[in-house]
Amino acid sequence: MTIASVFKPQAYIEFVRQPNGITGVGRQLVGYPFHLGRTLRFDGDPAGMSSLYLQSCSGGIFQGDDLGLRLVAQAGTQAHLTSAASTIVHSMNDGREARHRVLIEAEVDSLLEYIPDPLVIFPRANLQNEVTVTLHPGARVLLGEALVLHDPDLSGQMFDSYASETLVRDAAGSLLVRDRFRIEGHTLQSNRPGINGRYQAQGSFFALTASDPAPALLAALRRAIGPIPGTYAAASALPNGTGAWMRLLAEDAIGLRQAIRAAWVAMRIEFTGLTPAAKRK
Repeated sequence: MTIASVFKPQAYIEFVRQPNGITGVGRQLVGYPFHLGRTLRFDGDPAGMSSLYLQSCSGGIFQGDDLGLRLVAQAGTQAHLTSAASTIVHSMNDGREARHRVLIEAEVDSLLEYIPDPLVIFPRANLQNEVTVTLHPGARVLLGEALVLHDPDLSGQMFDSYASETLVRDAAGSLLVRDRFRIEGHTLQSNRPGINGRYQAQGSFFALTASDPAPALLAALRRAIGPIPGTYAAASALPNGTGAWMRLLAEDAIGLRQAIRAAWVAMRIEFTGLTPAAKRK
């Protein structure tokens, strides 16, 4: 039994290559709380690439939510999926957690970018975020994850916990990469050296590929993020020849967004030779 056979997401989006070479949405089943915008084209994108915005109609993530998103990029497709704005993870005052799961399948020679805006974590929030990627030969996936803190009532409280797990498997199901961490609000609030210091925002960025040499990806990532003020970041090769990744800390949401964008632009250039234009938000 595969993960996909038991995974019941609220949103399923399948990208297909049309006869004219343009990537389109071949199949979609999108229910509450998600809404998928129309397909867009942007200057600087590869010929045939589609960009789409996935919106939330519910106002964010609430306690008890179990949200799922499944993305399939068929062979030869090129697609960019992002959010229209940051997603609020609301306070969960009775101690229950919320869960957000993303299942991605990138088929042969596809390029899929899933880079939503940062999560905004409210006090007492408790979220599990899980991403599983199946990477077929020649496929490339750019994946971003980021969070910032917000205390709208100036209560001085922090979120309860944030847990993240990213799994990457090959087409046969063998595990290539596993990255996971858990951070608690009181730990972040203590500003401990060696954990986060003065930085209150954090993110990760993955350039997943078995076709591109990791040293070139690493050099491009390091050049891109080095000049950005108010950030502390590092990049390294992923195991099993699966590409490169970056983990970063930032003083605020501005530096965090700049760093994630810089990493995305650098990897888009490495993969396609083209510099993407800024996405309208």
